[in-house]
Amino acid sequence: MLLSTSVAACSAAAGSPRKPGTSLVARVLPRPSAGPIIRWAPSLPGRRQTIVVRAAEDGELELAVFRFTLGIPGFDDTYIPRVVGGFGLLLLLGNHLLGPDASAGAQTRSEVLAAVLAALCIASPTIEARLKELEPGRGRQAAPQQVQGATSVFAISDAVSDKQKQELAWASYALLRNTNTCGLVVYSAKQAVMARGAIGSAAASTDKVSAQACLERLSKEYGSIKSQVATGSSPDTKHLLYLQDKGAISSTGAYSWVGAVPTGAESIFVCEDTGGAGQGRDLLLMMLSDKPRAWSPRERAWGRAVSHKLSQTMS
Repeated sequence: MLLSTSVAACSAAAGSPRKPGTSLVARVLPRPSAGPIIRWAPSLPGRRQTIVVRAAEDGELELAVFRFTLGIPGFDDTYIPRVVGGFGLLLLLGNHLLGPDASAGAQTRSEVLAAVLAALCIASPTIEARLKELEPGRGRQAAPQQVQGATSVFAISDAVSDKQKQELAWASYALLRNTNTCGLVVYSAKQAVMARGAIGSAAASTDKVSAQACLERLSKEYGSIKSQVATGSSPDTKHLLYLQDKGAISSTGAYSWVGAVPTGAESIFVCEDTGGAGQGRDLLLMMLSDKPRAWSPRERAWGRAVSHKLSQTMS
């Protein structure tokens, strides 16, 4: 049991920031009253991924996780296949130019196959990034303080009931935790009733007393956002606006929405739920992300379902 817990802890810590070329060591000390204590410390650079388990004389259990890294500052190891593919293409080109003029059929087929494999190596980092964007429930969003021009805020209007506050809090937590959303704003009856996560510094405030002032500043741009949803949506995506990259955001002027959209935002998804004609349940949900093409079609459908649920709650 102690070994399983320690290995899981090592795996969880492997994604934490560390210096290139280093590994992590977990030291688990038995403590009967409060369970094991886990201490992390840098270890020597490793050349492969493995787990070393050693039982010391005093009863300690030491676990070391080694991960292969090049140790080059400023170089992301995910681009190793691209470097290998480019180097392979150079070797292939040199072999072709220095070889005989009349190449045999077998050599030609080998060169074509090698070129295809090298091209796949070069494209693999991009393919991996696109596949990750389609994964639901990634929770890979950056912290608000890591988004350029953003301030972390959690403000709920005093005009809503306790039950409505609870629903808003849970809905926002679910979107922030399970999608690439880094910030969101909820409007009801033309007023901002909640802002959470990374919001533009011009509209957000870290002062608890100024939370309502933040919502008032955000409420001033309700008309601009609603009109953009009306003009930017198509008949097939009525009441929906999806700006998937910085170019689309800049073309609509969304960065000027009272600073609600931070300069580091690269995707915006806005969905409006009318709640039925004449029922007074209009609700607008704006989701922000620091990643381009942040939400898959299924995640956007989930966001729309959340907005419909909140529309019923706020009625």
